[in-house]
Formats: sequence, structure tokens, C-alpha cells
Amino acid sequence: MPNMPDKPDTWAKLWLALSNPLMAGVIMAITVCLLRVIYDGKETSVRRIIFEALICGSLSLVASSVIEWMAWPSSLSIAAGGTIGFLGVTAIRELVTRFLGRKADAA
Repeated sequence: MPNMPDKPDTWAKLWLALSNPLMAGVIMAITVCLLRVIYDGKETSVRRIIFEALICGSLSLVASSVIEWMAWPSSLSIAAGGTIGFLGVTAIRELVTRFLGRKADAA
């Protein structure tokens, strides 16, 4: 079993990486998603629960890049992550599909 790094510098770098609003948004999305799925109790497959959380985290990462592109405050990444985790993959997919459908109809 590999040893954990003992260097304070390593822990400081890890803490710095995790305290970045972008990563905080991803962590928030994963955490809220896991709590929502467990609370609902509708999904019993651990594999599906983990994939739902990871997809929500990935969507949060995408949202963070849009937030950066729009020059909005990076702290919005945490709110976006929480919202994405709360809504879930299916709701986000439906919202995006409806939005794109309206844009296609308008063109």
C-alpha cells in the first residue's frame, strides 16, 4: 500500500486546488446530487448513483467555463454546482433540449 505524502507542501497544494471556486462548484454538484439521490430513495443501484453524481460534477465544470466566458464572478460556480446537483441530469437534459428546440424553431 503506497504511503500518503507527508510533505506539508503537498497538502497545501491540494487544499489550494480544492479551494478554487471551479473545483468547489464541482464538489458542490457531486455532494448535492448524492444527497438528493439518497434522500429520494428511488435509485438503489450504487453504480447509477455514482454516475449521476459524476455527470452532475462534469456539468458543473461545463457551467463554470460558461461563467468564466461570460465574465461573471467565479463564485457563481458554487451556486451553479449546487443547482445542477439539485436538479439532476434528467432535468438538466430536458431544460437544454427545450431551450435548443426553441432556438431551432426561431431560426
